[in-house]
Amino acid sequence: MFHSQFEFLQPALVNFVGGGGKTALILRLLEEYSESVAAVYTTTTRIHPPHPSGGMAILASDNEEYLHLLLERALLGWCHGCKFVVTRLPASPNLLAGVTPGFISRPDRVLFPVVLNEADGARSMSLKFPREGEPVLMAGANYLVPVIGLDCLNRPLGPDTLFRWELASAQLDLQAGRSLTEDLAASILLHPRGVCKDWKPGTRIIPFINKVDSKADDAPARALAEAMFRNRHFPVEHVVLGSVKNSRAFSLTA
Repeated sequence: MFHSQFEFLQPALVNFVGGGGKTALILRLLEEYSESVAAVYTTTTRIHPPHPSGGMAILASDNEEYLHLLLERALLGWCHGCKFVVTRLPASPNLLAGVTPGFISRPDRVLFPVVLNEADGARSMSLKFPREGEPVLMAGANYLVPVIGLDCLNRPLGPDTLFRWELASAQLDLQAGRSLTEDLAASILLHPRGVCKDWKPGTRIIPFINKVDSKADDAPARALAEAMFRNRHFPVEHVVLGSVKNSRAFSLTA
């Protein structure tokens, strides 16, 4: 079970950033948590509508006051297995728009045991460097989960392995073609101008390494986790590793 590896203390408001299966992780956690508590998937960016599943309801409105009231009423009538996805109305035919960063405020927290917020996008790539204005974190969160896909490792650094390569190469002085080692991948993910740049003290960072599909992937995944522990910019004491696709999950503690 993935949620038992993260061990979020409730009420939990969690921002997810990065690439490599972020949406899939959120949907998996949403499924697991909905077996016992009211769980909500929000976004502060644009997302593709999730594939419908049993018990899932998408609540969308451009009137956030009304949307908030709608969500409260839905949670009051929550039943076992019910899952809620909360957005604004579609930004385009295939994209749902995000709510504002203050949509879930601190006084609301007791009403919402688990809120999982998607704070940026990476176009299905496994490693991301953000542009100006990204990520858009939900305010008041107590957890930040930067996500990376293991399949980016040991490949030539460039536009095929790093989303927003041109921006990252200019700001971080990266050389195209250099092998993307565990240390280099961790340094990009946890760079002060990377996806965790708007982190605030008091928010616990728990990275997730996805696409650890089999035991053969465990060694490089552990090496990547150890590189994250060694970073000097953000406090990382716990890393979750696994494969959403293959339902594998375990964790390491510094």
